This record gives sequence, C-alpha cells and structure tokens, in this order.
Amino acid sequence: MRFFNIDYVRDIYNEMIKPDVNNTARGNPRESLSMILEAMKLKSRVLSDLEIKTEEDARKLFESVFYAKKHFNEVMQFTGLSQLSQAYETLKDTSIPYLKRVEKFVSLVKGGDRADIEDMAREVIHFIEPETYPLWTRWIWNGARKTGAMYYILKENVDIHSFDEFVQAINELRSILNVFGLSSDNNYYVTSVFSVYTYVRYLDYTTHLAVDKKAAGLLPSHLATTALVLGLKPFLKVIRLANSGA
Repeated sequence: MRFFNIDYVRDIYNEMIKPDVNNTARGNPRESLSMILEAMKLKSRVLSDLEIKTEEDARKLFESVFYAKKHFNEVMQFTGLSQLSQAYETLKDTSIPYLKRVEKFVSLVKGGDRADIEDMAREVIHFIEPETYPLWTRWIWNGARKTGAMYYILKENVDIHSFDEFVQAINELRSILNVFGLSSDNNYYVTSVFSVYTYVRYLDYTTHLAVDKKAAGLLPSHLATTALVLGLKPFLKVIRLANSGA
C-alpha cells in the first residue's frame, strides 16, 4: 500500500459495520449502509436529470447539498436563476475538465461561503459522474491545512500533494474496501461513505457540523450523520416511503 495504513482502515471499517447504538439506531449497520448507497444512486439520478428552470429547481439542488442549503437565499439574490442555471450546466458538461468545471461554477455563483460553494461544485460532479470522480470536500482532504478524513488513515510520513494523487489514494482505498467486502460496483460511492464516516467518527460532529438535534435531545448515530452530511436526507425519505408501500 502506497498511501494508507491498512490497519487504520480496517479498524474504521469494523466500527462502521458493528451493531452499536452509536453507529446505527436501526441495529443493522449493513442494512443502513445499503440504504445509504441506494440513496446515493437516487441522488445521482436526480442531479443528473435536474435542469434549473425555476426557483424550485434551484432549491432542490441546494437541499441536496448539506452545507450549501443555508446559502440558498443569498445565492439566489446575488446570482439569479439564469446564471445559476448556466453554472449548473457547466458542472454537467463532461467535455470540460473537472477542475475547470469547479472553477467556472465558483466564478459564476455569487454569494454564500466560497469554500462551501467550491465543495458544492465538487460534490455535484461526484454524484453526476460517480464512476469517474470521487467525492472531494474539505472534510475528506484539505491539502492546504493537512486536515480531513484522509489524514486519519494515511501512513506515517505520507501526504497527498495534488488532486491527481488524491484520486490515486482514493483508488487505493477503494481496493482495500473491496478486499474487506465493501464492493464498489465500479463507482466511488463506498469511498465517499467511508471517508465521511471516518470524519464523523473521529471529530466532534456536534461542534464541527451543524447537525439537526433530534427529539429529546438525542444525537443521531454515526451512520445517520454520515447520510446527513452526504445530503441524503430527502432521498432516504423517498426510499423509506417506497419501501413502506405507501
């Protein structure tokens, strides 16, 4: 392994699939993981098909990105519907290189926190092209600050210096997870879940993430928080409704 300490990865993987009240309230973490992966596929279909023609379309986009939805009103005020639509179509344009798409989106979208808007662009591309691009946000890899989930599982004295190296590292992580039994199906969903779970588990998410508090003051489990950070809440609702037969 070039990048990762396999023992660190194994420890987190074992925690992720362990039946534990702090891990999943459902009592079956593999079932929870399966639902998360199903919700990710649904989010990909929705974002791929989405065309921003109305304010409701724009709201649907922002509601699907956990940390960006708080910027919706400001972005609409300073960007406008037409320019936001143009920015979104840029993210969907596979003829434009990845980093150029991100750069163009950030330049077109006015208002909101700049780092959040940049992460939003990367997240949307990941969900539109999950077979091609891994999820890259600040809490997965922030090379400038040497923070994020990658730094909890990297080997000693090993670093990631560029986007290309980040993709190489994620490919290595995907191979490790496949060996452990978490199949990738030739996409990056499993590495996204694992990376966000790693961040959630090792940081005090009540401080660092604006997590919704549940009734009676109960905090969500690690897998529930992972799904929340991945922007899957509305998609999980659809899946649960479909499974209920309603």
